Amino acid sequence: MNLIEKLGLENAKALDGMLRKHGVPESWKIAVINGRWQRSSDGFTHGELRAALADHDHIDTCTDIKNHISPNTKVIEHE
Repeated sequence: MNLIEKLGLENAKALDGMLRKHGVPESWKIAVINGRWQRSSDGFTHGELRAALADHDHIDTCTDIKNHISPNTKVIEHE
């Protein structure tokens, strides 16, 4: 499970916004415990969170046409 899936997209964006607002360095390790973020020796860095958000914006989720048509439509491979 990647970081965005673990936190949820909206929570990840909100957390990044709070970390930026408070000037948290990208090297700090962060853990989310009971819905609150804190500095921790475990977890992920602010930089990893920012990278995961940037990567999420570039993921192609529409590569398989079978996911975007009616279930009644027959899809065949063309050679």
